[in-house]
Amino acid sequence: MMKSRRSALLLCFLVPVIITTGYFIFRHFAPFGSSSILTVDMGQQYVDFFAHYHDTLLHDPSGFLYSFAKGLGGDMFGTWSYYLMSPLNLLILFFPVSMLPSVLAIITILKYGLAGLSFGYFLEKKYQISDWPIIGFAVSYALMGWMVANQLNTLWIDAAILLPLIFLGLDQLIKTRSAKLYTVSFTAMLLINYYMGWMIAIFIVAYMLVFSLFKSLPESQISYGTILIKWLKASLLSGILSAWLLIPTFFSLLSSKTHYSKNEFRIRFEYNPLDILGKFVNGSFDFKQLPSGTANVFVASIVITLFIYYYFSATIKPRIRIANLTITAFFVLSMCFQPLDLLWHGMQLPVWYPYRFSFIFSFWMLITAFEALLDILSNRLHWKGLFGSVAVVIIGMVYIGSRMKKLEYLHPGNYVWGWVYLLLSIGLIFFYGFYRKNKLLSIAIAILMTGEMSLNFVNSLNNISYLNNSDYTKFAGVTRPLVNKIKQRDHGFYRTGQTFSRTKNDALTADFNGGSIFSSTLESATSNFFGNIGQPNGDAYVFYSNGTIFTDSLLSMKYWLNERPVTIKTNQKTMPQFLSTLTSKPDLSKYQLLSQTKLTNTYQNPYALPIGFASPEKPLKVTGVPNNPVTYQNQLAKQLDPQIGQLFEPASYQDISYHNIYPVMNLDNAVLRKKNMMAQSYVTIKVPIEKNTSYYMTMGPNISNTQLSVLVNGNNLVQFRPAKKTVVANIATGGTANDTITVKFYANANDVWLQNVKLYKVNDDKMTDFSQTLNRSPFKVTHWNNHQLSGNINVKSVHQSLTTTIPYSKGWHVQVDHHAVKPKKWAKMFIYLPISKGSHHVTFTYWPEGLGTGLIISGIGLILIVGEFYYKKRKRSSR
Repeated sequence: MMKSRRSALLLCFLVPVIITTGYFIFRHFAPFGSSSILTVDMGQQYVDFFAHYHDTLLHDPSGFLYSFAKGLGGDMFGTWSYYLMSPLNLLILFFPVSMLPSVLAIITILKYGLAGLSFGYFLEKKYQISDWPIIGFAVSYALMGWMVANQLNTLWIDAAILLPLIFLGLDQLIKTRSAKLYTVSFTAMLLINYYMGWMIAIFIVAYMLVFSLFKSLPESQISYGTILIKWLKASLLSGILSAWLLIPTFFSLLSSKTHYSKNEFRIRFEYNPLDILGKFVNGSFDFKQLPSGTANVFVASIVITLFIYYYFSATIKPRIRIANLTITAFFVLSMCFQPLDLLWHGMQLPVWYPYRFSFIFSFWMLITAFEALLDILSNRLHWKGLFGSVAVVIIGMVYIGSRMKKLEYLHPGNYVWGWVYLLLSIGLIFFYGFYRKNKLLSIAIAILMTGEMSLNFVNSLNNISYLNNSDYTKFAGVTRPLVNKIKQRDHGFYRTGQTFSRTKNDALTADFNGGSIFSSTLESATSNFFGNIGQPNGDAYVFYSNGTIFTDSLLSMKYWLNERPVTIKTNQKTMPQFLSTLTSKPDLSKYQLLSQTKLTNTYQNPYALPIGFASPEKPLKVTGVPNNPVTYQNQLAKQLDPQIGQLFEPASYQDISYHNIYPVMNLDNAVLRKKNMMAQSYVTIKVPIEKNTSYYMTMGPNISNTQLSVLVNGNNLVQFRPAKKTVVANIATGGTANDTITVKFYANANDVWLQNVKLYKVNDDKMTDFSQTLNRSPFKVTHWNNHQLSGNINVKSVHQSLTTTIPYSKGWHVQVDHHAVKPKKWAKMFIYLPISKGSHHVTFTYWPEGLGTGLIISGIGLILIVGEFYYKKRKRSSR
């Protein structure tokens, strides 16, 4: 036994911290070098949310409710409840945004340590033992395969920290009727990440039902019925205390994620269930396992052997073993049978990161194996049990070896190491059965488990590549000062566009009102609108990368940030790597250049409309959406200004020529077929460019960059693809004289479909008329933050509406001259209000739907807790 319980718990925390810190130093992750832990979603999504977290808590708390940096504007309550509620995130507040990669590395290290500490504490409290093997088991939990594979999903790791405490609380509830720890820890889980909380809830429900059915709950002096009622009350109380966050999050999901779900319920096995055995081999993880693959369940070989030994032990009651085996079977089936997989993931199969609940199975294996170790300690080693478990694991390893060619993530060297650690583990268990009180053997267990988990940690993460620290820090260092300079110049409400991009969430990092977002809580209406106007969109993202002069005006894109090429030593010009070009935008030539730096230009859009303006009410009721984005933009323009006519007109081309391509009748929807498959192939057209006119080309969603390259006057036409619908690309802008451009379509495949390839033009005079008409009665914002806008509007005629580009949501509440008015929706996206002639003061306030109800329910729950506390206190004092 260890001399000090505190020493054991300290090592449970420090050993994972030392291992992960050592590896981070080895990989030069910031703050230990020039690399970073940013990869996949951590680099493309989460880090930007953390920047928003920093700015919200330090500068603008209204960002907790809503943000205009989220794809034109969107609810942030669901975003916070899913991504940002970990208490460790508070460390972010002590550092500038530019240091986020370093801070996130520190937080990640701490989470590994806290997971080990939590599991070690659970083992000590539940089993009333303090010995060296606890450290080995704690390290195995902290560095289990799920933790390593999901290191980049830092928002989920808190679940692994809280799970041992929740299960310990449940054990205390059963044994002593004390529900304090269970209620507090489960409430914390629901508040920190409701998604993972759902998975833990499924586990707890399954455990209570199965072990009650087999009469196998831990020994207690109270009846099963009383235990179940106590557990249900405690679980309900956790839900009540979390209601202030869960209820508005539920409504947020109704407008976002639930719209993307498909009927994916199918009675089928997703893969051969035996293939999951491959994940018990050291280093059984690579990048391909992120989007798809089997569950990540790696634990130490000692754990696997003892876990199987548990079911052979003659001294563990049969009904307890059967109950345990039933839970195990439920887990195994869940990790390969689609209906159960669907249940664990909230009835939506995950996009990337499959079997996200598998950490619970690893937890289950670890506590089962630990109980087997305690059984050996108390009742000696059962040789039949040992031989049976050894036979099973050896057969499993042989099977894995026979499947290695199909299990691509397995490397021969790691398979050999798997045999080495397995044989050492079997030998150690064998000797431990003879010398149960031997301190050196206890230490050896801890060392062997730590060594195996460390090797798996290194081998697994070596298969993943990471971003350089400067990819983020330089981008934040360039964009935030640019945005701050604009804010100093203009205190009103406006949106800002970019022709360069690091991620779709740049507006969150640089803290400006933008038009792009990548978030699983993206409102479906926003995604649909972007697709309708020719912008790239998906289930979880929108990208304002292909704005026309009309959409720039309509959506208040008043300022634009544009990258500038830099001259290198060879006198060639190139773009800095961290300012990668997002889109070609010739229209910037007609915007006003405000300022320049060595790397960027800042432009002001003279056509930008305010966030609200007066327009005729009746046309806004048109709801049909044409398939062509340019036709739809024409429709929107005519709704707002019925006198504008056709804003966009078809543009012509001439002098078509073919190089190694069979001639076609018309470019639109033509199929380019090569004559010689190996030779360069392209079609050339000449496009006459009228002065003071913008030109655009539509391209269908099935055209990929790998199939088709487009060059305009010899320069690549840069645009973001893919998209769900046809996109619009800005190809040219006429200056003060007529001109002609050359457009070449390079076929990069044998057959290339020019889906929906059409040319359009917009004259500057028409655009000026449109902008001036809607600017006659602007909504002048006098005060605004992320959840409230106040201002004045002077409506000069009857039958008008205050038309806005504020995304419609039931959470928006509007007052006109201090009287509540129900907002309406136009373009299936934005808010408008019928409004009378004259001057009006209007206030828009966002309050998440369901937040009021949630606060009331949680408030009642707190009152009941306080009331019960004082009632019991008075009852004790009156005795």
